[in-house]
Amino acid sequence: MEKKTIVIVGGGYAGIIAANRLARKNSSLRIILVTANDFFLEKIRNHQEIAGTKSKSYPIRNLLHKKVELKIGVVDRILPSEKRIRFLDNESLSYDFLGYTVGMKPAQIEEMPETILSVANADDCKRINSALLQSPFRKITVVGGGLTGIETASELAEGFPHAKITLLESGTIGKNFNSEAIEYMLRILKRLGVTVLQNKRAANISVDSILTEDGDKIPHDYCLLSAGLVASDLGKNSGLKVNSIDQIIVDGTFQCGNHPSILGAGDCIKIMEKEYSSLRMSCATALPMGIYLAERISYLTGNPSKMGQNPFSMGYVIRCVSLGRNAGLIQTVNREDAPSGRIWTGRIGAVIKELICKFTILSIKAEKYLDFYAWPSARKIEIVDTGKMATER
Repeated sequence: MEKKTIVIVGGGYAGIIAANRLARKNSSLRIILVTANDFFLEKIRNHQEIAGTKSKSYPIRNLLHKKVELKIGVVDRILPSEKRIRFLDNESLSYDFLGYTVGMKPAQIEEMPETILSVANADDCKRINSALLQSPFRKITVVGGGLTGIETASELAEGFPHAKITLLESGTIGKNFNSEAIEYMLRILKRLGVTVLQNKRAANISVDSILTEDGDKIPHDYCLLSAGLVASDLGKNSGLKVNSIDQIIVDGTFQCGNHPSILGAGDCIKIMEKEYSSLRMSCATALPMGIYLAERISYLTGNPSKMGQNPFSMGYVIRCVSLGRNAGLIQTVNREDAPSGRIWTGRIGAVIKELICKFTILSIKAEKYLDFYAWPSARKIEIVDTGKMATER
């Protein structure tokens, strides 16, 4: 009997761990991971790349189970009616099931000056580090006070103490942290010399300054964007239903509308059901999603999977943020990601955060050999499988 072909497009956290789990559990499947780059970059360390404290990449082949085929190429279009993907060079590849794990990227800004860079872009991270090494007295404004923005501002201020670092946030920093945790973050940022501007929305970003909606002008040598991410336009251009930031719309089993042979995972998907509203774009969500994607495809191809026969379910345990190399913050949360009270700070917080980062790579590698990665569920949802799609009971 001919093997079914599973094509996974995207070589990030969700895609690689999905390929490994699937390859190990299903010898009857042909699994192909398609990615534009043959190296895996730890995006959760981009702020360290900027500051020059640490960066690491891994050959994707070394992270993959030996049964997974690796195809390097850029996918131009998905042709759902033909169950085929097309590459930029017009080569094509057929599939029985497609895993869509393309991740997120910086939003395209027309005629963006060279002084406006993105934390999500690896080349931009290298450029800002090089600029600071050449002239450490530069003015850097980080736009976006989420976890990435906080980590970037902290790392820069600690690594380049002569630079003037400003963190600009349209609301307040520390969303989903309790008041004690927020006070700690602000205290460390102040100690590092970061100017924190809250409730200041950028109205216009130019080559050398930011004009806020209330008329303030903030000068900079470089502006670092830590917000404004969008998904690849591959799904939209292929006729899949997407939201305003081009995430494909899937149900609780990760299947895609009228194309049940296409399943997504990671930051590039949006589950519309309200019980999934607490899911955040993060590595902490992408890894469980990748595991579930593998289990769901395994189930759909006729292999038993207790996890795959039910909708995706996950609960959170902690939120973590690094504040330079010598301080960190760990906040316990309930399964819906709301703060539950306890925090760890200082050097202990930094050590825990570093261990969590290392655990992600360990998990990807370990999945080549055993069911390693696990997480708490949110709540049990039973479904009835109608053959093509899964519906809640």
